[in-house]
Amino acid sequence: MVDITDPKGAKREIEQEAYRYYEQLSGVTLARRADGSFQPQGHNDALDAFRHAYTSGRVTQIALGQQWLARRFGDDAEIGPAHPNDPYEHRMDLWNNEAGRRIGDGTSGSDALAREAYAALQRGELVTGLHDPRLRQLFPDDPRLRLPQGHPQRELVTSDDVDRINQDVSRVQDQARERYPDQHPDRAYFDALRRQLPAEVSDTKVAEVLLAAKSAGIERVDQLGAVALRGDQIFIAGTTPGFRAQVDASAPAPDMRDTVYQTDQHNLVRAYEEQARPQQLLQQTPGR
Repeated sequence: MVDITDPKGAKREIEQEAYRYYEQLSGVTLARRADGSFQPQGHNDALDAFRHAYTSGRVTQIALGQQWLARRFGDDAEIGPAHPNDPYEHRMDLWNNEAGRRIGDGTSGSDALAREAYAALQRGELVTGLHDPRLRQLFPDDPRLRLPQGHPQRELVTSDDVDRINQDVSRVQDQARERYPDQHPDRAYFDALRRQLPAEVSDTKVAEVLLAAKSAGIERVDQLGAVALRGDQIFIAGTTPGFRAQVDASAPAPDMRDTVYQTDQHNLVRAYEEQARPQQLLQQTPGR
């Protein structure tokens, strides 16, 4: 039985479980020591993401759902001069820790946890690299982010910093659970955008992209051309030259409810304009 009162020993033991499950589920052979145990491996990649999620989820299970204890277990591995890291690496670890705690809350036993954590990895719910735009939404006004690469203070976080990051992690992960209404008139448009954007772009951000595209004159799904995420920007092109839009993928997305409401208001205005246009043309015809 894992003893979480010994954090270092518990971390080593649980990480060995994580490596074993990742090897089984992914089919990737991992490096081992001469005694058969797994070597430390995986850095800012899919294995790293799974290891963090599984470890946090397993501590949550062992602590009988007490997320505050699991949160402290993960947070302490990021705080202070003993744990210098790229600021976005801290954010990646904290993101995957929170995802794992939520999975641990909803599962029982290590097998179910591993399966759900790996499924979350495949769905794009875990962060697997430092260029994921979701990381730019986490404590974006952190003054350390303005320090140059290599500055020793840039790589440190305090407990207050971690609290700020965790608040944003919870907010963005909550938003990711929001879904575009199935019966909405623009549902086919939303689905077309969703297919062209990677999984790390949340549905709330896709809804924001839809509204931006309609506001730029790309009103219907049949007018939609290419859509691409390049760096921190989402570019939307229409089939008609000159009609295009751009959305910052790193900026926090509005709540789904607000964006859907604004989209509905946009559609009402456009419908009114379309209805009024024939009458306006008649009034402008000479001799009328």
